[in-house]
Amino acid sequence: MNELYLATNPTEDPCVFDTYWKTGLITKGRVRITVPYLHDGKTAAELSAAKYLLETKCVCGHNKAGSGLILFVSCRTIQDLLLAESDKTYLAPYANFLRTRFLGAEISVAEAPYEWADERCETQVDFVEITSPGVTTIEVAGIGQVELTVHAIDRYMERFERPAEKAWRELIRLAKEAKPAVLVGRNVLNDIKHRRPAQHLLHEKRGVLFVVAAPDRFGGLPRLVSVQIPMRNAKLLETA
Repeated sequence: MNELYLATNPTEDPCVFDTYWKTGLITKGRVRITVPYLHDGKTAAELSAAKYLLETKCVCGHNKAGSGLILFVSCRTIQDLLLAESDKTYLAPYANFLRTRFLGAEISVAEAPYEWADERCETQVDFVEITSPGVTTIEVAGIGQVELTVHAIDRYMERFERPAEKAWRELIRLAKEAKPAVLVGRNVLNDIKHRRPAQHLLHEKRGVLFVVAAPDRFGGLPRLVSVQIPMRNAKLLETA
């Protein structure tokens, strides 16, 4: 149940792809996925299908994260995106779920032929239409659902020396327990530059400061843009 195999084929429509999948020895299916027109629509489709299978269909288990998960993909660009070795930067948002919730998952490129992608995949067929890349969200106390950015989870691991496999689950717990905070002595010019200053929340026991910014697009969610170590010695923080 911790291995997900993917193989994506184009159709006559350049925006429509068939992603065949399997987990274990007998569970398999097909996702007919529609994505916006892109130069490399196949990679966007395979990433979108993987997100759907892991988060919505839960083919590898409910509340799954990256720990112990292995993805066998047919698009080499996916691995390049995660290694920051791809020049197809327009695909990066489609891979963000692998750099946030599923951080720590092992990604392997499987070469054709995919003998497992047979007629039994037709026993489970899903139709999914993607209009834009999905985002990973977590609940932040007093704010609600917030977009978790790659930068925030990277800073959390770096500053608190936490392993990739545990980062998403830990941030979920800490964000729910954090309380509103203010920066004491903050230069007022910093807020003048931004019409909507960031909100700060503090998990006092663990010493974790969350920085939540306003949505970056119309209809978007607030964004968790950074996770910091509060400067307690300078008394820059006090709970609101």
